[in-house]
Amino acid sequence: MGGSIAALVIAALGVIGTLASGLLTQRAAACARMVELEHDQRHRRGEEDRNRRQAMLERRHACYVTLNMADRQFHSTLLLYVDSLRTGIDIERAKADVEAARDAMREQWGEAQLVLSDALLPVAAEANGVLWKIYEMVRRIERGHEESGETVEAAHDRLREATRSSLFALREAMRRDLGVSALSEGADRPARRSQQ
Repeated sequence: MGGSIAALVIAALGVIGTLASGLLTQRAAACARMVELEHDQRHRRGEEDRNRRQAMLERRHACYVTLNMADRQFHSTLLLYVDSLRTGIDIERAKADVEAARDAMREQWGEAQLVLSDALLPVAAEANGVLWKIYEMVRRIERGHEESGETVEAAHDRLREATRSSLFALREAMRRDLGVSALSEGADRPARRSQQ
C-alpha cells in the first residue's frame, strides 16, 4: 500500500503542478498586459500633451501674427493720418482708415489678453498703450484741443519712436516666446533704416 500512496501523492503533485503552472502563466500574462496597458496610457498621455502643446503654440503663433499686424496697421494708419493733418489732404479718408485700424487692434487686443503669456502681456500692453496715447494726442490736435507740446510734428516723431522701441520690443518678445528670434535678451536691435 505504500506504493499506492506514493503514486497518489505523485499524481496529486502532478495535477497541482499542472494547475499551478496554468495559474502562474495566466498571472504572468495578466501582469505583462497591465505593464503594456500602463505603457500605452503613458504614451497616449504624452502624445495628448504634445498635441495640446502644439495646438497652444499654433494658437499663440496665430494670435501673435494678428496682433503684430493689427498694431502695425494701426501705427501705419496713424502715421498716414498725421501726414494728412499736416498736408490737409484726404483727412476724412485717413480718419476713417485710422478708426477701422483702431477697431481691429482693439478686437485683437481682446483675444491677445487671453492668449499671451504672463511674461509677454506687459510688453504688449506697453506697445498698445503707446499707440493709444499717440492716437489720443492726434485726436486732440485734430479737434484743436492739443495740450502743451502736442503738435503734428511731435505726433510724427512719437510714431517713429514707437516703431523703434515698443513695437520692436513687442515683436522680438513674441519671436522669443515662439523660439524663432535670433536676438538674445540683451542684444541691440537692427540698425535703423533711413527715413525718407
